[in-house]
Amino acid sequence: MKPADIIVPALIGYLTTYIVTVWMIKISKARGFVGKDVNKPDKPEIPVLGGVGIVAGFVAGSFSYLLLTDLSPVKGEIEKVVVSVLLSSLLIGYLGILDDVLNLRQSVRAFTPVFASVPLILYSSGHSVISIPFFGIVNFGLLFYVLILPAALTITANAFNMLEGLNGLGTGMGIIMASALAYIGLRSDGPSFYAGILALILVFVLFSFLLFNKYPAKIFPGNIGTYFIGSVIGSIGIAGYMYTALFFLYIPYAIEFVLKARTKFKGVSFGKVSPEGYLYWDDKPNSLTHIVMKLGKFKEYQVVAILWGIEIIFAILAIVFQEVVIRI
Repeated sequence: MKPADIIVPALIGYLTTYIVTVWMIKISKARGFVGKDVNKPDKPEIPVLGGVGIVAGFVAGSFSYLLLTDLSPVKGEIEKVVVSVLLSSLLIGYLGILDDVLNLRQSVRAFTPVFASVPLILYSSGHSVISIPFFGIVNFGLLFYVLILPAALTITANAFNMLEGLNGLGTGMGIIMASALAYIGLRSDGPSFYAGILALILVFVLFSFLLFNKYPAKIFPGNIGTYFIGSVIGSIGIAGYMYTALFFLYIPYAIEFVLKARTKFKGVSFGKVSPEGYLYWDDKPNSLTHIVMKLGKFKEYQVVAILWGIEIIFAILAIVFQEVVIRI
């Protein structure tokens, strides 16, 4: 495969995200799709449909990849990976935009991703084996399709949505996670390699969106953005058989789940703001963001940087242990 077949789709994704996000900033304000940035002393109103730009960029990059590989002898294998990832992610992205507009109930948000896993289940037919570090190869059989895959996609989509609320936090976490999957995939072959290219496209898309979502944010990803990013990362990991990497990448989100569960999922990731603009939390922590806030006196972007640093550590572990699995 030529380098252009990898780089061009990523650049198309980057440019598409940039153009659509600029447009969404204008149209969201005009149509009243805004939310308060509660981590700022003056609580400015910020557009909330930035996820549309992320979706548009990833779709554009993915279709460009398909077009550039149209004459490839492995075109059929590439199409299976790309189509399964796109279909599952777009179904969950659709759930996200419905949630942004209709404010869906928690039960609907929690279980709808189960149905979105169908394309990945069909793609994975005949591949129910997982290599687990220290345990070896395990064949889960039918359980893999009816429980493990739906649960994996549901967890990756919902968990990513939980740890959000600070400028650039989710976007940066997504860049780190997708970068790890891209590194693993591009060093492999077959489905893992094709999934790695999709991960690289996602990295470029999220870098483009981060230009507008970083502190001080000009636009938020909204539920469509957080659900979509989480589902794409989960779908790429599943389609590329990078289950071990997904496990380590989502450890911070597992901790977030436990903290949120203590509040029956009513807790927030926002902080309280001092007049000087520092974030603090003086109650029981119900988010990783609150734990960081209790460690010292930090501005919002510093809290975000610390959490990015934590995710980088787990991304390194994901790469190391995925390499162990490959050698099993």
